[in-house]
Amino acid sequence: MRNIIAKPHLFFFGLSLAFIILGFINKHHDLNINIGDIYYSFTIDYWYYISSIYFILIGINYYTLIWTEKPPKKWFTISHLFLQILSLFMLMTKNNYNWIKLHNSEKILLSNDNSSTVIFIAILLFILSILIHMLNFFISLFLKK
Repeated sequence: MRNIIAKPHLFFFGLSLAFIILGFINKHHDLNINIGDIYYSFTIDYWYYISSIYFILIGINYYTLIWTEKPPKKWFTISHLFLQILSLFMLMTKNNYNWIKLHNSEKILLSNDNSSTVIFIAILLFILSILIHMLNFFISLFLKK
């Protein structure tokens, strides 16, 4: 864990490589989103490639801090990594949260649609991690040693 905190750019470069591989593996899987009367359907590999580009940009930001010899703040880095991993974990396991808002076992069998709540929470955590990353980057970049 200390190596990840000391060199977070390597973690994000590795994560981008993993998402490129996931994009190739899941090339033919569809993602269907229904919002009101509008139904969206597209392949999921597109989102893996966009996520890969995002993680490459974060890795470049952290590498820039190391290159300019201004290390990132430790607690900002820890909180950014934790929130990023937590939001990715929630998105990958979104269909396993059937117990939310349910009080007895009969309702658990009937209801299986808590994935939208989990996706919403994961997106909020993702946005919070972006804000923490940007704070970490600019505070570390503009403060003197």
